[in-house]
Formats: sequence, structure tokens, C-alpha cells
Amino acid sequence: MTTVTKEQIYDEQISPLMTQIIAICKEHKIPIVASFFTPSDDDPELAVTTALLGNGFEAPKNFSNALRELRPELFGGAPLMLRTEHSDGSTTLTAIL
Repeated sequence: MTTVTKEQIYDEQISPLMTQIIAICKEHKIPIVASFFTPSDDDPELAVTTALLGNGFEAPKNFSNALRELRPELFGGAPLMLRTEHSDGSTTLTAIL
């Protein structure tokens, strides 16, 4: 019997909902910070974090503070590069400085 992992549950059930939530938040400029801890035997620290802050998303400082706590690697050191592949086939590269 195969055990379903938290990562699989996220991918199959939560991710489609997050896609909808993110689209709604982008359309209405609603800031968001969401993080899901989905550890596995292969990656015991695996987490998925989504944030829409800045650039028209006016959020209270505690949102930035929460993101800083959740993902400290985003704040300092070398820039983080994100590659997003969209359903229309286009790709966006984002540098987080």
C-alpha cells in the first residue's frame, strides 16, 4: 500500500486552489503570504511559500516580517532567481534582490 505524501496532497489538492487564489489576489491587488510545510523522507525541510507583496500590493509591515521569518534566504546575500512557467507556454524570470 502506497502512502500519500504531504507533497502529493499539496500538488494534487492545494496547488490548484492556490492558482485560483493567486489569480484573484493579482486581479484585485490583494497582498498574500501563504506557506505550506510538506516534508518528505527525501526532503525533510520542503516547504512551498507564496507571497504577493510590493509592486502595487500594499501590505502591512508584518506581512514582510512574516515572509522574512519563513524565507530568510530571500533577504540578503545573492539574489534568488525564480523561473515561472505559465500555462500559456510563456516563461517569467524574476530576480529577488
